[in-house]
Amino acid sequence: MSVSDFAFRQPELAELLQGIARPGAFVVVEGEPGAGRSTLLGQVRPDDRLVLPARCVRLSRPAPLGPVIEAVSTAIDRWTAMADRLPPLAGALRPLLPELALPDLGDLGRHQTFRALRALLTLHERTVLVLDDVHEAEEETHDFLRYLASTPAPGLAVVASSAPRPRTPGRWWVPRDGVTARVVLKPLPATRIPAPDAAAVLERTGGVADAVRAVLAGGDETAWREVVASRVADLGAERAAVVEALAVLGGPASGEALAAVAQVTCAADAVLASMDAGLLIEQGPGRYAMRSPLVADAVYASIPGPRRCLLHLRAAHLLAAAAEPDATAVARQHRAAGDFAEGARWTAVAVDAATGKGQPGEAVLLLEAALRDPDLPRAAREEFAVRLSRELAFGLADEGTVGLLRAAVLDWPLSRTARGEIRLNLGRLLINQSVQVDAGRSEIELAVADLAHRRALLARGLASLALPHAGAVPVEENLRWLGKAEAAIAGISDVEVIAAVTANRLSGRMQLADPGVWQEVDRLPRSPRQAEVRRQVCRAYVNVADAAAWNGHYTRARACLAAARRLIRDEHQPYLEALATGTELRVDVAMGLLGEVETEARHLIERVGQASSLAAEPLLVLGWHDLGRGHRAAAQRHFDAAFAIGAGSAPLQASAFAGRVAVHLAAKDLAAARRLADDGVETVRRKNNWIWAAELMPYAVRVLLAQDELCLAEELTADTTRASRDAMPRSPTPLICFAMACWPRRRTTSLAPPNCSVAPARLTKRSRDRMPRPVRKNSPASASPRSASTRGRRWR
Repeated sequence: MSVSDFAFRQPELAELLQGIARPGAFVVVEGEPGAGRSTLLGQVRPDDRLVLPARCVRLSRPAPLGPVIEAVSTAIDRWTAMADRLPPLAGALRPLLPELALPDLGDLGRHQTFRALRALLTLHERTVLVLDDVHEAEEETHDFLRYLASTPAPGLAVVASSAPRPRTPGRWWVPRDGVTARVVLKPLPATRIPAPDAAAVLERTGGVADAVRAVLAGGDETAWREVVASRVADLGAERAAVVEALAVLGGPASGEALAAVAQVTCAADAVLASMDAGLLIEQGPGRYAMRSPLVADAVYASIPGPRRCLLHLRAAHLLAAAAEPDATAVARQHRAAGDFAEGARWTAVAVDAATGKGQPGEAVLLLEAALRDPDLPRAAREEFAVRLSRELAFGLADEGTVGLLRAAVLDWPLSRTARGEIRLNLGRLLINQSVQVDAGRSEIELAVADLAHRRALLARGLASLALPHAGAVPVEENLRWLGKAEAAIAGISDVEVIAAVTANRLSGRMQLADPGVWQEVDRLPRSPRQAEVRRQVCRAYVNVADAAAWNGHYTRARACLAAARRLIRDEHQPYLEALATGTELRVDVAMGLLGEVETEARHLIERVGQASSLAAEPLLVLGWHDLGRGHRAAAQRHFDAAFAIGAGSAPLQASAFAGRVAVHLAAKDLAAARRLADDGVETVRRKNNWIWAAELMPYAVRVLLAQDELCLAEELTADTTRASRDAMPRSPTPLICFAMACWPRRRTTSLAPPNCSVAPARLTKRSRDRMPRPVRKNSPASASPRSASTRGRRWR
């Protein structure tokens, strides 16, 4: 839209033109400064009327009736041609309009002058007198307008625009009687702002029409800022200081606070004048704010640098003296004043407060903002970088945060210990949230070298390498790191470090389906007193629940999640909360509790971001849910997306392989299903933890049988059976694979799992009570392998 268009004031223009059409009209147009009064009056151009426009200006020595005379002078040639039709009383205008060569009647009174002017204005059959900014005019013009309102003429319409009645006491110019219409220019709603981002424009401008036009004019706000600066200057030095104080404080403030920062005795008069000037608004009893962010920016930019620093320093002292100071606001004021050391000190106080309230996300935002400040002192930069890396273990990070930490370890001057701890936490972040497992393990391995002299931190790093699910290294390698971590904590009294290593040890053992781990899980404290220990215990419960869910222990997984959520409620931990929600959704799907699964999965993806590895589980959930309803295309998209962002997690990869094979089986695309099944089995074989193959193996055997690869199916079943003796002692997967592999030859014993001698048909039926997702009744994997009628059947 061209900003010269006036589309967003069309209703008011229609109202104004309708008011002018009435005989003897006297229309008042009211609106705050910048509301578009002048632009609206500029649209008054009726073809059948003589329009006499003028703008009133406040002058130190105003001429009486100056705006009216200026308006009449715009048509002086017309009046000269019609001068012979004027009544004798028109001579009273000789001093005001010498161009008309009227007779000299001597010194007449105000009333005769008003009558003569009215006679002149009504000489033309249809005239419109248009006066803008009448509130700026002198008293003589105000009196004349009151006279015209009290003695209307059918051929004369008067349009007068004005700011609203001032808040300060005094006489107001608007006639008490005779006003025939009043057009009020209110702030524009978003629906009348012709822009795709209308809501954002409204928020920045407050709906003030001239400000909206400035923003829509290609984003060049220079002219508007100059207008605002001139309004501030017109207030006078003392009043302007109050407005500047509010701009520096950066938010709503009381009159007392404004007076303290501006160093004036009382801010009341300045506040009222500033509100009349369209600079301030009232926000609650005794509190005031800038009219809009655009006005705030314009006022702030107009403050000279040295004075701005002084005002910021006063604001910092004022805020710090409060009974409960807002440390974040105090730090911001000190930084803006150029006192970077005090800014860093108060930032640390704010971070401590955020972590104390269990708000790691807020702490992360504060630390990131401080670290991006080029003037942050070096000592504070190192301290904040380490703290940021710690907080991200329990918060949610984006690419910008990861990049900031990478820049810290690569480019910033840091001590060896600080660099090692940041590398350690960065590595955990890359593994857990950023789908960069190999890069994360490399960072941790580098950190281990830097932290050799710090046993507590070293133990953390070693424990981070001990989780079997992460990366493609065999589980034996993870167990080797776990042994080193436990050796490193020997003799350490730091309970938080001990809790961290214990949490990883329990998680690792549960991922390997160690049945003895449940006794240790049952001994975990339910509500530790220390905040750091509470975090680690919460993490242990969530990770154990996640691993137990992959193992098929759904009820016990729910119990662990319930214990974790009690701790999460005590202290907000976005990362663990998202991880727990994903595990809970996966358990719901496995147990057939599908009521709100789709909605909750989509909410979780939206919360963590489509690219986060935390989105892999809800994407898998959506995939299995869609496949169960026969929506193969949607299921394929979700499985593919989960596979892409779950590359660092072996169980997630195996589940995504299973889902993709199931989709191709349902579509009877055996070649694609075989290729994916082979890749999936090889992935599990490299990792050497067959518990994660529980979903994949029935589909892999199903594909081999569908391609008449009976020998390969029997070999794969034998591998699964051997693994079941250790990794899958309670899993029904070996029974399912055995049933399908034996069916073509009606064999019952040669491939049977330990202590199993029942027939295949009974095995399939028996296993359904403990089927791991996705094997359900009527699913492709649970069907008779040679039945053409069930091959590729959709889930129900």
